[in-house]
Amino acid sequence: MNIENNNEDEAFYAFIDDDKQVTSNKLTLPEIAQKFTEDAVQASNYNNVPASLAFFTMLGQLCKDMVAIPSGVNKDDIRLHFLWLQTSGTGKSTLTNWFKPIVERTFTILNTDHGQDFNIFDVTDYTDAALIGSMENAEEQVQQEDGSFVTVQVARPTPGQLEGNGLAMWDEFEYSGIFKQSQHKENSIVYLNTFMNTLWGSTWIIKKKLKLGDEPLECRCKRSSFATSYIPKQLTTVITEKGVLQRMLIFIWEVPQHQQQQMRRRLISDWGTIKSAEEPLLKYADAFVKLFQVVKERYEEVDCDPLKVVTINKQANDALTRECILMEEYITDSRQEVFEAMETFINRILKHIQKLAVLCCIAEAPSIPDKSKRFIVTQNHVLQASSLVRQCYKSLVSWLDEALRVEHKSMANQANYAVFKKICKQEADEQGWIHKAELFSKVRQETQKGAATIYKWWPKVEEYFETRKISKSTYVRLKEDVNNET
Repeated sequence: MNIENNNEDEAFYAFIDDDKQVTSNKLTLPEIAQKFTEDAVQASNYNNVPASLAFFTMLGQLCKDMVAIPSGVNKDDIRLHFLWLQTSGTGKSTLTNWFKPIVERTFTILNTDHGQDFNIFDVTDYTDAALIGSMENAEEQVQQEDGSFVTVQVARPTPGQLEGNGLAMWDEFEYSGIFKQSQHKENSIVYLNTFMNTLWGSTWIIKKKLKLGDEPLECRCKRSSFATSYIPKQLTTVITEKGVLQRMLIFIWEVPQHQQQQMRRRLISDWGTIKSAEEPLLKYADAFVKLFQVVKERYEEVDCDPLKVVTINKQANDALTRECILMEEYITDSRQEVFEAMETFINRILKHIQKLAVLCCIAEAPSIPDKSKRFIVTQNHVLQASSLVRQCYKSLVSWLDEALRVEHKSMANQANYAVFKKICKQEADEQGWIHKAELFSKVRQETQKGAATIYKWWPKVEEYFETRKISKSTYVRLKEDVNNET
């Protein structure tokens, strides 16, 4: 998958201009990640970005205990938490079905041969208690001073499904409790927010005080998230109000009809053919194990100091700075709601680029014969990471802009925008201005509603009007009239 030009200017300007043709010095992902992506899209057609991010989600989980990313006095882990939101029937479950056996085989090898303890959380329906654990009464024999024994009731923790290492795979993330809470999943947002905190501290441990037991229950979830869903109706609300999705790298794609047609044609062309699923299963499980071993070897070389496993050169910092500037510029002219929502994502997205740059560096390590040149994060690694994150960022901005636009139109219609517009057209002066109080009065007469209702409607239609003050009086006019003049 050719993704960006190695020439700095062209690579960065491609962020802004999707149609820019870049033909020379192609920058690709590390070879193993590229091959993984190419094989994955043979199963899940056209889903290159999610396929690549599946690879890096897995790699981050395998190496999380051996690598820390320094940032001044702070440290971050390299886990990637990926959320893939896309039109139903366009390959999400298909990619999961291709990816999951590779994960299972890799975990089996590492658990058996390397003393690890990885597994997969993939439960669709669960309660809070099943997720993080519970306290249960158990009988215990306690010896008294006279040597006799008595039976007492003690509270013992029962681990939840999230406890431990590995992947948390939600093929139906819409039922996670994030988008629609129920009494049995009321704390899902809190739990996800918590375990996605950096592992190099203590804030990632989920704690809950239950009726049983003197101490809070602890759930130590060190998993990485790989979650898929169709695009839920509540998505804009969760993004703008909840804060949990900012911690995840989101790729959102409402697949256009022409692309769905191409997917269907590929599906038809595959009908009746047989392709081996065993070869990629063996190949990529072995590759993940090899990467784990190479990182472990490096970890032991630096006296098991996770801060010394990788180093970051100055050019990588410069590249990240330019990516940050481009992200900020990309939303400068966006509608206010989009700008405010995306501002909450930029810091997290920079962290995703940092993590992916480190993971690209790790993925490349086994192919570098000179060990002294391994584990150095360069500008190229930042560009590789940015080529993926950029597509996630732009897809989110585009979707959010359209979704909020539709929501505002709906709200404006409910607030009788058409009546406000009609009164303005009829009563405004030659320049389109009308006294705000007169506008409200006329709308009241037209709709037979009270003043409180009109004031309640106004915030929902206000964005369509321009305002000016003359002395102490406020005048408004339709923005569309201003646009027509120009």
